[in-house]
Amino acid sequence: MPSGWPILTRIIKDHPKYNSSNHKYYTDVLVSLLYCQKGLCAYTETFIASEERYGPHNFTNGRYVIADSKSKKEHSFSAQLDHFDHSLKTTKGWSWENFFAVLDKVNTSKLDAPVDEILKPDSPDYDPYKLLAYDRKEGVFYAHPKIKDEQLVTNIEDMIIALGLNLGTVKDSRRSYLEPKLKRLEKGQDIEPVFQYFTAFEMMKQQLLPENT
Repeated sequence: MPSGWPILTRIIKDHPKYNSSNHKYYTDVLVSLLYCQKGLCAYTETFIASEERYGPHNFTNGRYVIADSKSKKEHSFSAQLDHFDHSLKTTKGWSWENFFAVLDKVNTSKLDAPVDEILKPDSPDYDPYKLLAYDRKEGVFYAHPKIKDEQLVTNIEDMIIALGLNLGTVKDSRRSYLEPKLKRLEKGQDIEPVFQYFTAFEMMKQQLLPENT
């Protein structure tokens, strides 16, 4: 987290105007979040960057420091800061609790969509295995079939769309990454550790290997 950030997050009055294009702390916050999220998109669990690029060794006095312009280009990220609740952007635009690092395509797709905290990744009550299910054939998430509350199902489905969980490029990437591993599991073969799309993988693993769950 950039130096001085705890002070800003405790400020009760309105925050300084948020500006993603030229604010000096933008990259610092983005990379700090990638560190907290282990290099993954907070919503889709898509791999964005390795620890070599987001790790603490890249920071000096709380600032993300890259030595020269060539290195800056090499250290760019296909990620953007997303305000989970866009309505807070005007007056609490730098609230740490409302920030996530997400794929740029996901952020562009989400824009100012209304949100429900039911699928907020850092919510204490968030449990994807109770709220979501994964369709391997279609490669998509959907509301868990055991949920009988129709309004809750609607809220979950709306948030699946808002957070880009089934965005076309995300879905294609998830399927191409998971399918070879799932086929090896079906054959009883060992697989390398999964480094992205953990939730969908675990859901399918539980179906394929129920005796180990």
